[in-house]
Amino acid sequence: MEKIPAGWRKSAMNITTPLKRNSFYRIALGSLLGLTVAICQAKEPLAIATASGSVVGISSGGIESWRGIPYAEPPVGQLRWQPPQPAKPWNTPLKANALASSCAQNADLGVFANAGGSEDCLYLNVYRSDAAENHRKQPVFVWIHGGALQVGAAGDYNPEKLARRGNAVIVTINYRLGLFGFLAHSALDDENHHVANYGLMDQQAALHWVQKNIALFGGDASNVTIAGESSGGNSVMAHMVSPRSAGLFQHVIAMSGGGIMTRHPAFGAPLPLSVAREVGNAFAKEAGCETGGATCLRALSSKRILDIQAPFALNEFIIDGKLIPEHPSDAYRKGNINRATLVSGSTRDEGRFFVALPELMTGKVMTEAEYPVEIERMYGKALAPKVLRQYPLPHYDNPSEAFASAATDSMFACTGRAMNRALADKIPVYAYEFSDRTAPSYIDATSFPLLAAHTYELAYLFPGFHGGSGTPVKLNPLQEKLSDQMVDHFADVAALHTQPSDWPQFDPKQDNFMTFALPGARMVSGRFARAHHCEFWDRTGVY
Repeated sequence: MEKIPAGWRKSAMNITTPLKRNSFYRIALGSLLGLTVAICQAKEPLAIATASGSVVGISSGGIESWRGIPYAEPPVGQLRWQPPQPAKPWNTPLKANALASSCAQNADLGVFANAGGSEDCLYLNVYRSDAAENHRKQPVFVWIHGGALQVGAAGDYNPEKLARRGNAVIVTINYRLGLFGFLAHSALDDENHHVANYGLMDQQAALHWVQKNIALFGGDASNVTIAGESSGGNSVMAHMVSPRSAGLFQHVIAMSGGGIMTRHPAFGAPLPLSVAREVGNAFAKEAGCETGGATCLRALSSKRILDIQAPFALNEFIIDGKLIPEHPSDAYRKGNINRATLVSGSTRDEGRFFVALPELMTGKVMTEAEYPVEIERMYGKALAPKVLRQYPLPHYDNPSEAFASAATDSMFACTGRAMNRALADKIPVYAYEFSDRTAPSYIDATSFPLLAAHTYELAYLFPGFHGGSGTPVKLNPLQEKLSDQMVDHFADVAALHTQPSDWPQFDPKQDNFMTFALPGARMVSGRFARAHHCEFWDRTGVY
């Protein structure tokens, strides 16, 4: 408690009875006593002495936050395409009261993210409820945003409900995106450092920061959940197989992260290092650096890289042999993993989001003639006829919905299920499906209903989620109750198997999934594989 100034204490003690009869002095006395109570109740400044220096946060709306904390040096100049370097210590307290810049990116996913940002972007944010019990360490929830490893920002996610209702310390992070974060090139790869997956290295640096500092914010470093959606879901599953991520977490939530199971040349599959180098060499040639090597590449402006990166930007990780030693699908099946509790799931209608984006960007609706062309482009000439037979147009209201169903099942639902089946005999696995087909949309209207599309569950964890520039959404009372159930389960994964729970572990024989749908979450068995054509996809060799 702050001390009351000595002069004020003396004045208060010398107030006499006659003065109390004077209304002016009664008011003054009341004000003084009120000020005394306020001073006694005031909290200490939100200053935390981290390993790198003191950070001063803010308190607002019941949430205490520290925003824009550097966890690594800016990866600019000679540090571009280098592993992240430790942040240099600072002596003056850092005002951690504003979000830092997002990482450099284009508008490749519509309103999901904003174009712009900076290469100076390796910052994280910490949030907790001001009602947190100081005597008890809180579970830690580290959020890794999605966006095809090309777009997105930590600041697009409102963590207040997870912090307040979930009684957790929430950490959201930025990491390098696009070619800044994921590039293989012989000149860079010969520099005697970890290569290619620079954005994944950033995530690991942030997780090391959490282990070193989170107890200062009330978090329990032995109860860390890493969670992410889409490429964020792929990210957490990459950490499960990366030796450099060992010991940095105890629980994993992979939302729509099953795509990491697919194999090249399938869309979105992890790339062999040799293939990634071919892409990187093509980028260097386009940039005018075919012979200039690393020096030429690092001399390119951020704008130049963003202007030409689209054909060369990767949407999955690179199997470099060290950071990611082998294909994750093989690692899961063999048990070459960092053991953790896994919560894994997808949304009922994932693919509708990916059909909606080109429709919104071009104003054109997929036609019946275009449907087989797009299927062949997606799955190749050999597999396309089988996919068309499995998803015939007469079974759907329009070509967009038919294509979306195939994409949902092949990229997310059945790959995620295969991942669960591969890991269920090695670690605790909890499977789910988000199936609220009344979920509100943050993107513009399309020619077909979006239902429980990709990313539409995010508003149930992060209130008002609308991507970077979409329309803020609001849940109705029934959806809020479903949101409560999701937050209760996700904020503290440890409780799933340390306390009585209505969510049993995944059993491949039962094919049992927690289904987050109205009017409330419930377990469903024996239906998922049939609904998503998984027996067909299991035979295709896509994953």
